[in-house]
This record gives sequence, C-alpha cells and structure tokens, in this order.
Amino acid sequence: MDLTGKGCALTDQPISQNDVVIRSGRKIAVGDQWWEIRDNGEPIKYTDYITEARLVHGTIYLSFGACFMDANNEGIVDIAARLRMDLAAAQSLHNMLGQMISNALTPTDTSKAN
Repeated sequence: MDLTGKGCALTDQPISQNDVVIRSGRKIAVGDQWWEIRDNGEPIKYTDYITEARLVHGTIYLSFGACFMDANNEGIVDIAARLRMDLAAAQSLHNMLGQMISNALTPTDTSKAN
C-alpha cells in the first residue's frame, strides 16, 4: 500500500492534494477479488477529538468529534463520525495509521536538494 502521497492506495496513478480518491466506479482489492466501490457522497468531516473508544463483543466502537469554540461561548464537540469494525479491520487501521504517522514525522532529507 502506497502511503507516500505519490500514488493512490487503490491505483498506481498520481493524485493531487485535494483529489477525491474514493468514489463510485473504482475498485478495491478484497482478498484475491476486486470489489466495486459505492460512494453515496458523504461529506468530508474534519475531526480532532475521540469521543468513544471501546470494545464490545469483539467489535471496536470508535466515535470522533470536531471541536468548536467561538467568542465567549462554551466549547462544543460535534459528533462527526461513528465507526464500528471487527478486530481485523481495527488491526489494519492501526498498522496503516502507524505507517502514515511515522512517514509524517520523518524529517525530509534536504542533503539531496538541488
């Protein structure tokens, strides 16, 4: 899986910073088969707070919120997403996020620049 930002994880084609990578009609590998992706147009939501993280009967429950605070008003955490996944999906997410975070925190090698 390409996590460098140079290509899409679903294809080997280059993508731009704001390209919507996941959309209907594309395919994703599931085992040894290729399944079609169906996108119902859910809006992108920025999250910066984890509101729920628990395990119930082998299912991971994760919920994310977006924090808002303006002027003299009290802060609000707006629920942005509620996810449920089996342990295999959670392990895959854990590995992928670990790689992405590691890549993001690795300093750029400037010794080869021009």
